[in-house]
Amino acid sequence: MKTIRKIVSGYDFIEKWVLIVLTLIMVIVIAAQVFTRYVLGDALYWSEELGKFIFVWISWLGVSAGMKEKEHIQVRLVHDALTKKGLVKAQETLELLLNLCWFITSVIVTYYGIGIVGMQMDTAVYGASTGIPMWIPYLCVPVSGFIICLRLIGEMYKNVCDLFVKRKEGVNG
Repeated sequence: MKTIRKIVSGYDFIEKWVLIVLTLIMVIVIAAQVFTRYVLGDALYWSEELGKFIFVWISWLGVSAGMKEKEHIQVRLVHDALTKKGLVKAQETLELLLNLCWFITSVIVTYYGIGIVGMQMDTAVYGASTGIPMWIPYLCVPVSGFIICLRLIGEMYKNVCDLFVKRKEGVNG
């Protein structure tokens, strides 16, 4: 279990720094575009497209980061009602079912994302101003989908442990 925690911790560290570096690159590219356009009177023809590609990667990778921090929007009406009634097992079952639904959705997104990347590779389409192969921006969908699936497997494991492992006296019932 310690090995898994180390792997997850290492991935969390890498994910955080990839997001920081991508954000920094995007800010620099956009700032350079603004500077060249308004100060030098000439535009960087590739900066807008590159900024969009980086933004898409940040957005998709950010889903996984938000999931780790439990920052995603949730409708907690049923969850809170179960908590008020002291129905801890029902609450944990609901969380497991919701994570399972999210997992199935992520598997589907990953599967079709791989198909889209394959189509982009087959057609050899390139970005108009950057010349970047279009499969690279599209690759963020299956990569992030896979990462989300891994995180959800960990969450569902915790859900199952919460449901079926006996609690110590005085801790959550």
